[in-house]
Amino acid sequence: MKLLLLGLAAIAAASKPLPTAVIDSGAIVGTTTTLPSSTAVVNKYLGVPFGKRPVRFSPPEPAERWSTTYNATKWGPACFQEVSQAVQLLFNLLDMPPQLGGEDEDCLNLNVFTPANASAGSKAVLFWLYGGSYRNGGAAVPQYDGSSFAANQDVVVVTINYRTNAFGFPADKNIPLKERNLGYEKPDSSYQRNRADQKFDNSLLDQRLALDWVNRNIAALGGDPSKVTIMGESAGATSVDALVVTPPEPVPFRAAIMESGQTSIKTPVDTTRKQYNQSWQKLLDRTNCTSGDTIKCLREVPARELKRIATNETLVFGPIPDDYTMAKHPRQRRLNSTHDESSIARVPVLIGSNGDEAITTIIGQNDTRKFLQPYFGNLTDALLAKYPLGSPGGSYRARKIISYCDGISNTMLYANESAIAGIPTWRYLFNASFPNNEKGYGAYHTSEIPFVFGTYPQQNKTHFEEEVSKSMQKAWADFAKDPYKGPGWAPEPAIGIFGDGVKAGMSVEGKKPLKSVNSKKIDFRCPLYSPVYT
Repeated sequence: MKLLLLGLAAIAAASKPLPTAVIDSGAIVGTTTTLPSSTAVVNKYLGVPFGKRPVRFSPPEPAERWSTTYNATKWGPACFQEVSQAVQLLFNLLDMPPQLGGEDEDCLNLNVFTPANASAGSKAVLFWLYGGSYRNGGAAVPQYDGSSFAANQDVVVVTINYRTNAFGFPADKNIPLKERNLGYEKPDSSYQRNRADQKFDNSLLDQRLALDWVNRNIAALGGDPSKVTIMGESAGATSVDALVVTPPEPVPFRAAIMESGQTSIKTPVDTTRKQYNQSWQKLLDRTNCTSGDTIKCLREVPARELKRIATNETLVFGPIPDDYTMAKHPRQRRLNSTHDESSIARVPVLIGSNGDEAITTIIGQNDTRKFLQPYFGNLTDALLAKYPLGSPGGSYRARKIISYCDGISNTMLYANESAIAGIPTWRYLFNASFPNNEKGYGAYHTSEIPFVFGTYPQQNKTHFEEEVSKSMQKAWADFAKDPYKGPGWAPEPAIGIFGDGVKAGMSVEGKKPLKSVNSKKIDFRCPLYSPVYT
């Protein structure tokens, strides 16, 4: 009898209709999932086009209508990646999962994870932008699966693709002005006047088009378009900051979360327009597209050949501030904004970093002074003096100095100036590592992501590890549901610390998955770094 009941249950589950919805492009059918840790059922709509197949090096255009039901049950392709040998070695070292769905230029698709019981237009929405130094990244990465988030926190999660590397940032003045028209968003006159000599940031326009799609369609999938929180990590957080400081009109979001990144506080080693132009020239040289209509020539080169050249040459591309998709002086814009007059989106902000941000960048570095000099110049000796050499050695010292600069100190400055401008601002620090994900690198850059999404390894997980993830998910979701109430601790100058410094093999007795402390306990070295930032 027991076997019969189980069999009937399996048949019933198999016969349950798949979730469907109607968006402005037509009908879509998705799939469902139930997590072992939750009884909630999540509907997943995967690989949904938000844009047409883009013309190479041109801005995105909205997806066309389809006449039959679109199959949204499998991941769509990622945009073409630039993953150098060094970056691939790092991915292997950290067991970074591969992209699902392959690669293609027809990559402007997104994924929606929504509670199955969500009524139309009812849930807060989290809109995710991945990192990858604007060279790689995609939404179809297992770490970014929003099922756990949606099931445990009763929110809608959207993850999107956007073009990166040369495909997303064509640094060529020969792109005709007529091809720079946005189509879906009217540019202001100052941008129209000044854009003829600007590099075109198609990557950031992809993000804006996806955000526009969310505002038009998310109600049909259970989300409330008036309750959108944009969130991202690393380059994704930089993109979030760009949206905050140079927002579309009307502003299509009400809060912002930035994990390990922002665009407002700069350091001397930030990539420059000159480097982008040099990379573009190398691409032209390697493809013999140096004369005549260079854009037409490059459009005829196979996409995989462009990828091969960019990867082998380690070419660098990224956004150029144009005061349309990215501000030229974001820090000043924020400080000058007021409740009565503002060119930025004065939305609540949650910003933070990890305890060991820089560890993966200093692997194999033995000469601490030589490594630090490009960052800090004449400040190098003063910083080294504050971090006496001892066990475990010089590379550890460099790791702490760079992590403090690229994590704690610039985040402190951002949060402080945001609060001074009267913007509700909260700050966090992720500082934990565990036996099943510890590679000897502590709370390294990106290590918080699986805790936020609930996609950390389940094998050999610890109870404390599970509690850290639950705490992070709840904080992010609480912030999205009521941004002005915040994530669960006091605003700046308080800091919410996740993980309490726990490391593999350390006792968790007396440790808390989340605690709040005054920023002075974390920021005491920040004045040392203030001359670095511009």
